[in-house]
Amino acid sequence: MANRPSSIDRLPEEVRDLIGRLRDRGCTIDEIMRKLGELDLDKEELPSRSAIGRHLKKADEVAERIRRQRQVAEVIVRRLGESDPDKTTRMNIELMHNVLFEIATRTAADGESVTFDPMEAMLLAKALDHLGKASKDDVARTVAIEKRAAEKAKAEALAKTAKAIDDAADSAGQLDGAALLKKIREDIYGITT
Repeated sequence: MANRPSSIDRLPEEVRDLIGRLRDRGCTIDEIMRKLGELDLDKEELPSRSAIGRHLKKADEVAERIRRQRQVAEVIVRRLGESDPDKTTRMNIELMHNVLFEIATRTAADGESVTFDPMEAMLLAKALDHLGKASKDDVARTVAIEKRAAEKAKAEALAKTAKAIDDAADSAGQLDGAALLKKIREDIYGITT
């Protein structure tokens, strides 16, 4: 599965970052070439114009693929629910599934299916296992959040009811038990008998 590194990939990381920053600023390939010519690089290290063009094209394709995957993940997240704390987790899980699917279904340049050595297969299996655990953790977190929200709502309702009962009892004065219950039913629950 490993390809030979391109002349750009063999450059120091700082130089590769510079190429990306220059492209982000809208520089042309010729302007990037001029800037690389100003650096203290050996002539053998200096990439060709076509190598820079291929590199930028590949980077643009990757960026476009990531943009499309994000759009797909956003649609999936909307269908799964709009809970903000879970949105990023769900999107990352879906994106990772997509990446693993692309890797597993990719074909080599000669049209043959890509094969995995035992280490690569183990790493893919491990990634899938981590995705399963992340999905399970996401569900558990959602359940815990909903449980806390229900408990909070219940506590607020009980506090409100207790206050209403106290207010009804205070306004009822010295009513006997039956009259007090009648007053509570009317004031709190709206039940008239």
